[in-house]
Amino acid sequence: MNSFSTPFMNEALFALLGALEARDAYDRDHASRDNQVTFVKKLLMRFKIAPRIQQQVINATLIHDIGMISVPDSILLKPGRLNKDERTVIEHSPYVGANILARVPSLAAERKMILHQSEWWDGNGYPGGLQGKSIPLGSRFLAVVKAVDAMTKDRVYRRARPISYCLQELQEYSTIQFDPTIADVAASLLCKR
Repeated sequence: MNSFSTPFMNEALFALLGALEARDAYDRDHASRDNQVTFVKKLLMRFKIAPRIQQQVINATLIHDIGMISVPDSILLKPGRLNKDERTVIEHSPYVGANILARVPSLAAERKMILHQSEWWDGNGYPGGLQGKSIPLGSRFLAVVKAVDAMTKDRVYRRARPISYCLQELQEYSTIQFDPTIADVAASLLCKR
């Protein structure tokens, strides 16, 4: 049994998670996914959100990078900056993820969250240029959780950043990239680490 499984995990979600773990060239580290889920659970506990929606956000956190299975290792593992064409491939991955999940009606809410996980609070994200509260709530949680994870772990192109850097980024990009309320709560949780 997978360490991420819960009583609420349906078979399709479990299969998608297995596919991700089989293709996990980017992380090669299942601890990262576990950290993201732990962090999103702590975040969600600070908000009054229906349990069903909380579970959908947790599910989406588990498989948010399902679209990355279409991205070649040469891009995922590139030690330097991505060029425009490589960036386009990365920016297409939410569509790939949404297309994969379109075949699983029981994950329709997660599909929407995953499709819009790279939207920015100010409307400058992708794929839809959504802004503020028009961005699905789960997507707003995903954006913060992904950013915290990206900053606090080693990458092929740089070492992990200290918590102080992460706090500064959350504050600086609150109302630009991140939902300010979620970013603020995330920062308060990071201060307790």
